[in-house]
Amino acid sequence: MLWPEAGKQVFDAGRLPVRGPLGQVVAYYWWVVWRHARPRPFRQQVLTNPVTHLTVEAAEGGILHGRPVPAALVHGLVTEVFTVDLPLAGRVAGIAFHPGGLSALLGRSVHELTDAVVGAEEVFGPGVATFTEQVLRTDDDESRRDTALTFLSAHLEHRGEQVLADEGYRTVRQAVELMGNRDHVSLAPIAEQVHVSERTLQRLFRRYVGASPLWVLRRHRLQDAVTTLDAGQGRDLSALAAELGFADHAHFTRAFTRVIGVPPSHYRRGG
Repeated sequence: MLWPEAGKQVFDAGRLPVRGPLGQVVAYYWWVVWRHARPRPFRQQVLTNPVTHLTVEAAEGGILHGRPVPAALVHGLVTEVFTVDLPLAGRVAGIAFHPGGLSALLGRSVHELTDAVVGAEEVFGPGVATFTEQVLRTDDDESRRDTALTFLSAHLEHRGEQVLADEGYRTVRQAVELMGNRDHVSLAPIAEQVHVSERTLQRLFRRYVGASPLWVLRRHRLQDAVTTLDAGQGRDLSALAAELGFADHAHFTRAFTRVIGVPPSHYRRGG
């Protein structure tokens, strides 16, 4: 069954690890399955990481992201908040790539995928229809993961040693890892540590990630802000803004509001 049977209200999500050679470019396999009791679509919003996804999606009503499903889709990096109107019931099986991983796997830029959802055949070419059918026929998520990895392995074999030797991808991965450290609030020290200029870092991030390095850095710091406020800390928002590298409280408030949807002061109050 593609989604839970009628009469049951369900929301289940999880992840499975990816090991072996594909772990160079794939971060993890994930899934979500739901049936809600609302008579109309339910809007789900997520503050995303700077990654791309390959998904196989099915939904009662046959539409997700404005596209007909069941289908295999590629989701590019989302620069604001990922928003989807979930129909009554559905299921998604997904592969999350490391930042830059899809670009390294395919040997092409992913910048044109930013803020886009496209049919997987536009990105991966032949074989997508068979892959989609295999995932939809599979009954458990470990098998769905293995089916997806088998499909991607053919692309990894095609690229072969080029992925391992991709210095641009390696630089991007190192830079993104450094950005995860809350102490990093500007690009210059990161570029210095990965031994490239800021201009080179910008060029690499455009190709491999689909956004600027400053955007990725700011996304990490905004996630830190949310974590801090969720923990009941950050009472002094001006101090928090400075700690996270924003020029002042006003810049922090604008960035937070644009991504989260409400100012940090309202978010802190649960408003």
